[in-house]
Amino acid sequence: MKILLVNPARKHLATFGHHSVFPNSLLYIAAVLEKAGHDVRIYDNQVDLREPKDFVEFNPQLVGFSVLSGPNIAEAIQQTKEFKALLPGVKTVWGNVHPSVLPEQTAAEDYIDYLCIGAGEYMMSELASHLETGAPSIDRIKGLVWKNNGNTVVNEPSEFIKNLDELPDPAWHLIDVPKYWEKSLNTSRGCPSKCTFCYSPLFYKGYSGDLSAERIVSQIEHLYRAYGVKFMRFFEDTFTCNRDRLRKFCELMIERKVPVQWDCDSRIGLSDEDIGLMSKAGCLSVGLGIESGSPRVIKFIKKGITVKAVEETIERLARHKIMPRLYFIAELPTETVEEFKETQDLIKRLDKPPYQYMPYMPFPATVLYDYIIKEGLIQEPKHLAEWAGVLTLRSMNPSYLKVPPEMLDKALDDLRDMYFLRPLRFALRHMPLYFTRLAPTPGNLLKGLKRFWLYFSTRPLPEGRIRGQLR
Repeated sequence: MKILLVNPARKHLATFGHHSVFPNSLLYIAAVLEKAGHDVRIYDNQVDLREPKDFVEFNPQLVGFSVLSGPNIAEAIQQTKEFKALLPGVKTVWGNVHPSVLPEQTAAEDYIDYLCIGAGEYMMSELASHLETGAPSIDRIKGLVWKNNGNTVVNEPSEFIKNLDELPDPAWHLIDVPKYWEKSLNTSRGCPSKCTFCYSPLFYKGYSGDLSAERIVSQIEHLYRAYGVKFMRFFEDTFTCNRDRLRKFCELMIERKVPVQWDCDSRIGLSDEDIGLMSKAGCLSVGLGIESGSPRVIKFIKKGITVKAVEETIERLARHKIMPRLYFIAELPTETVEEFKETQDLIKRLDKPPYQYMPYMPFPATVLYDYIIKEGLIQEPKHLAEWAGVLTLRSMNPSYLKVPPEMLDKALDDLRDMYFLRPLRFALRHMPLYFTRLAPTPGNLLKGLKRFWLYFSTRPLPEGRIRGQLR
């Protein structure tokens, strides 16, 4: 069967392809489908400016969309309708977070034939087999939502993959690797945290799964040999949560002398020993979800960290020449002026390391989303298309803010004005030998500075990343 997998990212992202990351979930699904004998293509709107009409010659019989909450829903709707019009008889399936948490509302649209709830690799393979041969029976495909005489049928939930090593390597040959700004891997699924703004507790329901350290290193080595990748981004929320796996991974990178450097995101609380090992294994940068400098707000969103632990972790990273990158959420419900200032004070105490503010976006069915609905801060979208307009809570209802908009805007303006210089300033003040780690040979400071500038001066401005939604 011919199958097209679509990442309907907003078109302006396609114009600036260097901001893009691999569509990891689609790459894994494609690999499983190819292993089952299907002819698969990937249409990633982040870097691919083609239109649906350009795939008519390929003539897919099944088109699958990876759909997140927010603006890209509009493009997913548009392209799904276009494929339906261009390819009579084609079947469409939506998957990823949004359809999984709002299946009834999503399936109500007549241009969507199926939904995939939860993990998509095996469900998509079984759906393709059903469409080709009639087996398995449609009501036996776990995680599938389908329609029977106009009625929506939600099958038994699928099970998350316990052993991720059983999956084939992602189908990197289906994408144009050099076009992607960040060459990325996704090596873990699920999250033990209970953050109220994040979809993960609802979507994964306590599940967690990891690719083994050996498998991660083999994937990095393949990307280095096949595509010349020398810097890898672990685009996931929980790369460092499994400490045993983290240590084994670092030990293998050191033992095999893999010439690839990397960065990742982590929770607060990494030990000095682990950070030292990460540095030796090629880690250059770690992103940390802080969200707020206010203990009251941290508790309100159930972040499960302390300000003291934040300060200790930043100090450890800098001591081992790993650049910390801090993530904060602006415009959180209930945040007061005094609490916003607490965040500003924390940034100053840390001597202004690289950081980003991300405006709060209401993700459907999360604990914080239920709170703002209960408080009447927004009206819940009644139809799928309305979700395309769900951007930030402030854009939908600025009157809820307790922090004056001009104070928020000044902080964001200050951040943008100094965004490219803050990493340089922080490194020079706290970890000057960091630059030697960026150079091909130790001690080559000028080359290290040049690589540093190229890397940070071309990164996206601090308003594009929203944690909790990974492709």
